[in-house]
Amino acid sequence: MKIRDYYDDMTFDKVIEFLCKYKYLFPTKFTDLKGIIRYLGMMKIMLKPNTKPVDKNPDHLNPKYKDKVHLELENMLVAHIIELVEESDWASPMVVQEKK
Repeated sequence: MKIRDYYDDMTFDKVIEFLCKYKYLFPTKFTDLKGIIRYLGMMKIMLKPNTKPVDKNPDHLNPKYKDKVHLELENMLVAHIIELVEESDWASPMVVQEKK
């Protein structure tokens, strides 16, 4: 679906005008997120007391996505969106979804 599918022509024009006027608020690259991430600070996931990790083996990454995934992960590391963790009981397998 596209944004035009949700609105009549007049509303669609107003939405587009709004998005164009405030486009600086909608980053399109990870490197543009630096200020937002620093502003929000470190994110923490609060767990219920006495919760134990579930053991799940990682799925194999489709070879056609391997280079793209490594590039995106490197971009997120550089932008400080994620950080490298050597080992964790709480790591979960990555799911790669191809964009249409």
